[in-house]
Amino acid sequence: KVQRGLEKLYDFQHDDGGWGWWKDDRTDPFMTAYVVDGLTMARRAGYAVKSDALDRGRGSVKQLLNSGKLENGNPIDAESRAHLVYALNVSGDNASATDARYVNDLFTKRAELQAYGRALLALALKHRGDDNRARQVVSELEREARVTDFDAHWQSVRRPMLDFTEENDLEATALSVKAIARINPQSALLAKAARWLVANRRNGYY
Repeated sequence: KVQRGLEKLYDFQHDDGGWGWWKDDRTDPFMTAYVVDGLTMARRAGYAVKSDALDRGRGSVKQLLNSGKLENGNPIDAESRAHLVYALNVSGDNASATDARYVNDLFTKRAELQAYGRALLALALKHRGDDNRARQVVSELEREARVTDFDAHWQSVRRPMLDFTEENDLEATALSVKAIARINPQSALLAKAARWLVANRRNGYY
């Protein structure tokens, strides 16, 4: 199954190194970051991933970050930019000054980010070994949580994609839990956020 998935991703890769939702559509920042992250996870799990495909994907991520625009000229939204920065850093060399430049810029502009993007920024910082700033972002993330006596979650909205709803609370909460668990594992919010995720599962059969 993994090999079939890899072959399909290689086949769907665009000439610019990125990916869209389909084989012949425009390169999409979210999907390009998603695939680069996925290929990186597969490689770390021991699967043989074509270096050329991953390198070209990283090149597309950098191109998107540098241009700051989609092919149609519209600006890339802040959450997608955070996803690109995260994917670039987890897939590359932690010592890369170029990759660090994008993280530093995102950290400076983190006030523009919702919980979804802040969690990705915290994870990117943690991956780079920048523990002080990672803890700072997680502290800000914890303060933004919507907390009750019973549970906790984070609110977020996303740009319209296909037929998805704009509400992004599930993904934002899941990523926030991932970031907090790695950076502040003693946080009292973790159990409450996990409870909220379980209570708000939808379409679990797919």
